Amino acid sequence: MEYLTIFIVVILYQWLFIPILKRKVGYIRVEGTMFYQYKTKWQLPFELAVIVTVVLSILLYTPKLELSSVAFVPAGFVVILLVRGVLEKKYDAYLRHHIISFVQAFAIMLAFIGVFVYGVVIK
Repeated sequence: MEYLTIFIVVILYQWLFIPILKRKVGYIRVEGTMFYQYKTKWQLPFELAVIVTVVLSILLYTPKLELSSVAFVPAGFVVILLVRGVLEKKYDAYLRHHIISFVQAFAIMLAFIGVFVYGVVIK
């Protein structure tokens, strides 16, 4: 039941809240590619390094932290989205894409904190 609730909330967030937010901030889709357009030459290697660090952290700390080591995944997502938001604000502030990145980072952080608190209360 909990998984169904989380699934429904994520669908509502992705298909209702984010499009409404994009419309409100005047989000402009940049033509040319369907992939994320990196703002600097070090951004992609940085994001790959964060992913590798998260995977290595999970592999190294799972024996000690057990299931809690999964917390590295949302932390990695939040770091990537915050860096994207900062760079989007610095290089393309007029497009206002940084607002979406910051909201995504906050939503992921809030969602995983909620799941963690729920797990602690149920345990």
